[in-house]
Amino acid sequence: MADELKTARRGLFGVGRTLLILAATTLYAAPLSAASDESASDPGLAAFSRWLDANHPGYGCDEGPAPFTSKTVEAAYPGHRFYYVLTYTRGIQPPYQHSLSLVAAVDDSGHVAPFLPGQPASYSRGLKRVQSKKDARIAGAAILIVGSCAERRWPIAPDKVQAKKTPDGWTATYEYDSYNSSWVSFDKNGVVLAFGGSAPPVP
Repeated sequence: MADELKTARRGLFGVGRTLLILAATTLYAAPLSAASDESASDPGLAAFSRWLDANHPGYGCDEGPAPFTSKTVEAAYPGHRFYYVLTYTRGIQPPYQHSLSLVAAVDDSGHVAPFLPGQPASYSRGLKRVQSKKDARIAGAAILIVGSCAERRWPIAPDKVQAKKTPDGWTATYEYDSYNSSWVSFDKNGVVLAFGGSAPPVP
């Protein structure tokens, strides 16, 4: 009888251990499955993921690859789809050897066109033409949002952007506080000439 009880206990222990392993496997597999399902249902996201692997092998990030959604950006770049990856600013050495933050447009053919901070003209692709103060506010806000890859810390609303007509075109400026601001300049045709500035230090 004692031997039978020992055998039964070992059997129950084995079943319990198997259930724990299955539960752990399910917990870790679910996010991967969800990500795979999302890519399968979104050809643009799948194309962006392939582009990242080919052009930035071994990259690391805290968010993404994922669709980049912003009503302001959608208003400034009508009819375009954007995707992003983002590494959080921590004020210390990034946790990844190849940290990456960027936003890119993906068209119906799967062509990926990244926004390049060192090339202001890349922010003009698909940008609605700047012809008024309202246009400059929306376009300026959108470019600053895309340039920072997100609005996690400082949401930028177009009505908070100051737009000014200049001899060369337009300038849009966003003030974070009394000491920090960012700006975007456009030529007379609405092409992005340059942008820059500084945001408040990360807390």
